[in-house]
Amino acid sequence: MPQCPIRPGEECHLCVPGATGPHDCATVKLVMGDPELREQLTDLRRETAAGR
Repeated sequence: MPQCPIRPGEECHLCVPGATGPHDCATVKLVMGDPELREQLTDLRRETAAGR
């Protein structure tokens, strides 16, 4: 199972109806298309990486 791009360290759980993976997930598309959300995601990834 592929990793979820918006939940660092977690697998894709196909939580959006109709999605077959991160590549067609509406939530991933929304987050990656919004500069503010994408910046917050970058910060979250850094925090997650630092905690390992």
